[in-house]
Amino acid sequence: MPVTRPSSPAERCLRALWTDRIAFLTVVVAATAAAGFVTVMQPTLYASQALLSVKPPADVVAEALRTKRPYLGPDGHLYDANDPERQTGPGRYAPRLTAPGLVTLAAHDAGILPPAASLDDQQAARWVTAERIEGADLIRLVVWQPTADAAHKLAAAIVARGLAINQHDEANVAPPELRRIMMVIDPPTLPSAPAYPRLGVNLSVGFALGVLAASALVAIRQTTRG
Repeated sequence: MPVTRPSSPAERCLRALWTDRIAFLTVVVAATAAAGFVTVMQPTLYASQALLSVKPPADVVAEALRTKRPYLGPDGHLYDANDPERQTGPGRYAPRLTAPGLVTLAAHDAGILPPAASLDDQQAARWVTAERIEGADLIRLVVWQPTADAAHKLAAAIVARGLAINQHDEANVAPPELRRIMMVIDPPTLPSAPAYPRLGVNLSVGFALGVLAASALVAIRQTTRG
């Protein structure tokens, strides 16, 4: 009597998938289509990005390095000894670039918000993000708008407002070693394509979730049959 070789787990899995191939494919196609539908229904947004530097003037840095004053941090950056995290240039100015008042004024400057309208905290947060880059005296600014032109104009207006505030606030800072000068490293970009929604990423996620769900369905059906 011939001896039947037992099936390997991989063979049993492939056999189960083939047996329930219609259900498997239906779930995968449905999940991928749902991801595509959700993507199409999402609003189109363009992102304009800018890179800003906020650091002490060169003469202040040179003097601090020469005298080794206490406010010079171990990483080579100048800090306020009373509040080293908040009082650094990027840490101080990044939140101000996203403040509803500043974003509202910049939107008026850019002509994308009616003069009588204003933004609250949530609206401003949806339009603008500004983050301090750790380990550097830099701020990354990202502005989101439904058109590339609006995103670019608003980003440029926010940068202009930020520079004006910096010049006003830091002009008469005493002691002078706490001054921070804002400069534009990379000006606001003009987006060439939408940054959101990301069709390829969403379809990939929908397909992966569909495969997982379909595999679970096949496993359940095989278990109930057994």
